[in-house]
Amino acid sequence: MMALTESLQFLLDEATAEQNVPGGVLYVATPEGKYEIASGFSYVTKRHKVQRRDRFRIGAITQVFVATVVLQLYQNRALNLEDNLTKWLDKEICDRLENSDKITIRQLLNHSSGLDDYLETDEFQQAVSQRDKNQFWTAKEAICLADNLESLGVPGAGHCYSNTNYILLELIVEAVTGNPLYQEMRSRIFDPLGLKDTFTEYRETPPPKHKSCQNCISPEKLGTGLGDRGLISSAYDVGKFAETLFMTDELLNEDTFDKMINWFQDNEGGFYGLGVNSWDAKEWGDVWGYTGGIDGYSSALWHLPDEEMTIVVLLDEDIDTTPDYIIERVLAVILEDEL
Repeated sequence: MMALTESLQFLLDEATAEQNVPGGVLYVATPEGKYEIASGFSYVTKRHKVQRRDRFRIGAITQVFVATVVLQLYQNRALNLEDNLTKWLDKEICDRLENSDKITIRQLLNHSSGLDDYLETDEFQQAVSQRDKNQFWTAKEAICLADNLESLGVPGAGHCYSNTNYILLELIVEAVTGNPLYQEMRSRIFDPLGLKDTFTEYRETPPPKHKSCQNCISPEKLGTGLGDRGLISSAYDVGKFAETLFMTDELLNEDTFDKMINWFQDNEGGFYGLGVNSWDAKEWGDVWGYTGGIDGYSSALWHLPDEEMTIVVLLDEDIDTTPDYIIERVLAVILEDEL
């Protein structure tokens, strides 16, 4: 184990240096053991040496957590995946969405709604440029600021990634439960799994730090706190969540999980389920997971079901960085050693 720890440390140090990344963390879980590696220094102070349990914005990996909550509500018969938007969203929202009477919850989950991405609209970008970075958004406000969101395709016809889908899922969770999304994620996932470093930015007070943990979030870089990209977490917490979701029935029962991993082609060479991606990593086999990037941070979550292995990389940079590249190097070290 010591030899592998040293190899992973060298790998992360070398990879972050090659990509000019200030710092990052790596979590690896295999049937033989678990490894937590940190490298570099925090973007925030340039002096804080990154620790293994440091917290980073995890970007779109947030969507795996949100999808799990929605599927739990389906599992509990609180909603149906074929419900359309008009069943759960108020008229002010639905009037801004083309095909709101046809788009289903399932299509939001698998990004086949055809809705344009609110982040890419001129109206939203203009609002961002004029807004105080300390003032957080609400999901309804984000949709309304984006004004009329046009359809880019027929609902259900094919995969078209749009952060709008998960903003709308946030509103649906709140309509179904009567609680904010962050409360539902906490009561259903964070607290039951003991995810001590995971919280919704702007909506929750950050949990107490571990003695060795500093908060690596830069106040100069704008987060969202919304259902598409709003979570802050550690590599350990993301890994623990993924292991529980993909390898046990603690979060979703077998029938519901089968719906999550009912794949269809994503038009990018991979496959998409309900809140999770799948792709062929060639010699490493199938991968389930997600990648994310948001305002100075990039992240990748890979789970290899055949190997029962989970790998998470969180980096303190989002320009020209590829956390997937680091994971591929990790797999080369671990799996080639097993041959």
